[in-house]
Amino acid sequence: LPPDANPAWNEVFFFPLRLPPICDEIQLAILGGSQVLGTAILHLSQISSAGAELEEGTPGFLPCFGPSFLPFYGPRPDAARTPSTVSGHPPFVLQDTGVAYRGRVLLELSTHMGTLDRRQRDTIAPEDIARVQRHLPCRQFGLCGIFYSATMVPAGPELLRFELSLGNYGDAGDVTCKPAASVTPHGCPLFDGNRYHYLPWYGDKPVVAVTSSWEDAGHRWDALNLLRALCRRLVST
Repeated sequence: LPPDANPAWNEVFFFPLRLPPICDEIQLAILGGSQVLGTAILHLSQISSAGAELEEGTPGFLPCFGPSFLPFYGPRPDAARTPSTVSGHPPFVLQDTGVAYRGRVLLELSTHMGTLDRRQRDTIAPEDIARVQRHLPCRQFGLCGIFYSATMVPAGPELLRFELSLGNYGDAGDVTCKPAASVTPHGCPLFDGNRYHYLPWYGDKPVVAVTSSWEDAGHRWDALNLLRALCRRLVST
């Protein structure tokens, strides 16, 4: 990786893909030397379709994705920090299992039928970079979370807390973003008298908040929300 928090490769890679595929996953990895910093998976069943087999059925489409940001997850860079946390990048939620959000890559995947291209990599055309840059201006978003209860938590003498994060925003161990009130106060789990433990919040419900900056993808959200609302209306009628 370049010594930069926001590296830009602007490269295109070519690889063969046989259809129908034997495997359903395309696994991508970001490497720092020989170390795997983060991985992401694209499921072919979610980005392609074989179409309907019946006469006049729905036509299928070859694997395609983006251009869109794909989040990468990998081992925590600060393995020594072991508070119990809940963190993630929408729509993913990760628990404290030594895995954390490591970054994201603006990626586009397209499939073309024909003879095998002997090239392995190339540079992206400047006009394609300019086309994508128009959609990258960021705006601020706010997220507020209220914890009503914490039950069935692990027993132990260590204090327990929860953390809400979006990407690097809100991660108490990340120094690339401004600190946020994203962590609940520490608490000692109490035994419930049966078999589990809980945090004695009682009337105190911890509130956390994260302010983050992301590209405005409202044009995608609006279309998705409209389709979902239409589906709910059709099902209800």
